[in-house]
Amino acid sequence: MAERPKRPRPAPTPTNITKTFWDGINDHKFLLQYDPEAGKYQFYPRAISVHTGKQNLEWREVSGKGSLYSYTETHIPAAGFEGKEPYIIAAVELEEGVRLMSLLHNCPIDDVEIGMPVRVCWDTINEDFEYFAFEPDR
Repeated sequence: MAERPKRPRPAPTPTNITKTFWDGINDHKFLLQYDPEAGKYQFYPRAISVHTGKQNLEWREVSGKGSLYSYTETHIPAAGFEGKEPYIIAAVELEEGVRLMSLLHNCPIDDVEIGMPVRVCWDTINEDFEYFAFEPDR
């Protein structure tokens, strides 16, 4: 079987809606949109609130802490992840009430537990972009 060629990891393409989020990530700040009327956060960045339908969203820095909601161990890599397998894709529920998908780093598969505390860490994609990931918060 022929070895798959290594490709660059996909990088984000910031838009006018997502630029603040990506700028925060590159500055090691985890920012989420907050609806002050609903008193709730949302993820992924959007033009309007998923809670009220209004355009009253504020960007707020959040703790980056949460718990592992679910996970899968990936053995067949996506484009740009060749040579990193196996790796863990995690569903994380943040303290602020949003759930998102990311990589889980610094945790052997045998140590992964649903409900375990996690915190944001930073993952370099290329010289222009970083991405958020999570690691155990023990």
